[in-house]
Amino acid sequence: MKKHYFSLDFLRGLGIFMVLVLHTAFYFYKDIYDVDLDNPSLIITLIGFLLMFAGLFAMISGVSHTVSYLNHLDEKKNNRTQYMMISGILLLIIAYLYFIFTGPGIILFESRDMDESLFVSFINSGRFQNLTLTRILYVDSLVMLGMNVILLGVLLKLIKKHLNNPKIVNYLLAGATLFMILSYIRIPLYNVYLLALDNNQMGVVLLLNWFVAKNNPILPFFAFALFGAWIGLMIYHLDFKSMKKRVLIVAGAYLIIGILGYILAPETMLERSIDPTWYFIMVIQIGLFLFMILFAYQVYDRNETKKNMVSIFISRFGVAGLTVFFIESVVSALLFKFINLFFNFSLGIPGAMLYGLSLAIIWGFILYFWQKRQYKYGIEWIHSSILNQFGRSSKLQKLKGDLDDSIDS
Repeated sequence: MKKHYFSLDFLRGLGIFMVLVLHTAFYFYKDIYDVDLDNPSLIITLIGFLLMFAGLFAMISGVSHTVSYLNHLDEKKNNRTQYMMISGILLLIIAYLYFIFTGPGIILFESRDMDESLFVSFINSGRFQNLTLTRILYVDSLVMLGMNVILLGVLLKLIKKHLNNPKIVNYLLAGATLFMILSYIRIPLYNVYLLALDNNQMGVVLLLNWFVAKNNPILPFFAFALFGAWIGLMIYHLDFKSMKKRVLIVAGAYLIIGILGYILAPETMLERSIDPTWYFIMVIQIGLFLFMILFAYQVYDRNETKKNMVSIFISRFGVAGLTVFFIESVVSALLFKFINLFFNFSLGIPGAMLYGLSLAIIWGFILYFWQKRQYKYGIEWIHSSILNQFGRSSKLQKLKGDLDDSIDS
């Protein structure tokens, strides 16, 4: 069983690259507060949809952590569950530092304002914005990944003695599907959560926050991790032909059900409402992401297609893109402020997209040169170095360039 899958680095890198482009474009678009949420343009709708791709990271994480766990399954002293617990906790620490200090703004359309992170608000206004409860409670993609790693570690520990049984593939698929169905309960629970917030019932708020709050809570995003774990188990137990057949059937079913549900539900995507429209977008994305992982896996790891310059360029974001992700809002705000010292820099949609794309490409070249220094002292390097004290960190090997014997874990 291979220990490194270029396809996962590529897809993760592609996701981070797109987030860098879209974060910058979205938050520097001059008419962002005037977007017609009831009748959005095609490009605004597309940006809104792409900004909801956190589930792809969850699914990739599920694949990589499951494969890593299985690679250590036969070791006499297998402490991968402890390893995953520590990894998840470290990710949660990184997540809250990110969203409080350097993360992107939360757009407040009603007040035509932006709830900004501390450093970004200081750059934009010369003062630190008061830390809001909304920002503290916000479940961004990094919080989601940290929680998923912890929950997946617990699950793999519970079913450890069954992981060598090929039937576990079917059971995990059933479990992932059941969890996704049950995640529909987030719709009524979210209203309970909002009511508790309005009434200052902090006990209820804290109880429900990681499960239902905006933006990427356990319901339904742990389902994405479970589907990733399902793929990881199939890689371990099945030949590629059998795996491909199952993924095509399941992904196709989710796409069909999701599209039908989306058509029948009211159009509320850009309002980011937690309603049937939101739910069926999630269903569509499970099918779409399963297809994407299968396709990338077949191209890069089964057929071992020669990697071209573009795929290698993108894959670096999948290896060390977390550091870039952590600071990109601060850097883009600083650059925007600097340019406006010389002339009024106001961006429509094309300009905002070009600005975001240009910065993402520049980050790519920074990663190219940083790779020669083994990405030292970045967030991934610190995270992996700490984890290496509790078990062999293959991510640390990857950062050092030992790509033939590693998988992101």
